[in-house]
Amino acid sequence: MVDTSEHILLVAALFIFALLQLGLTRVLLNNNKAMVRTELDYTAVALAQNIADESRTKAFDEASTGSYIPLKVPDDFSLIGSDMGETYPYFDDFDDYHNYTRTDTTQHGIYKTKCRVEYMQESDLSQVSSVKTAYKRLHVEVVSETQDTVGVTYIKSYY
Repeated sequence: MVDTSEHILLVAALFIFALLQLGLTRVLLNNNKAMVRTELDYTAVALAQNIADESRTKAFDEASTGSYIPLKVPDDFSLIGSDMGETYPYFDDFDDYHNYTRTDTTQHGIYKTKCRVEYMQESDLSQVSSVKTAYKRLHVEVVSETQDTVGVTYIKSYY
């Protein structure tokens, strides 16, 4: 016959096993969450990097597109933003990406992308300039459905 102490030991062993199982399940669940979050972030970075890479192929300024060379740098540069009638994907210069927004739907969800282009101070490229300079910065921000935000920055020089 089984006495009471063996029942207590059996119940204690089952309780300990249940606690270990819960701990293991929690670890596996957290691991899956981390993998999903990493995949979402990877997609957001890829979307932002694609726009930054695409912008690198464009002329520095509308004033320097084609064979035209501005005589007075930076005074001859245009204002930041796309010119009348220019729409994506037909941007021809770097600052056309200013205020460009789009929404991408991927297998991982919906991502909203916003771009901002600014002139940068020549003496300190981390500071925005209120006047035209030979440096522009593109900041691409991608927000996922989970409200995680990823940003990619690229600075382009006229020279």
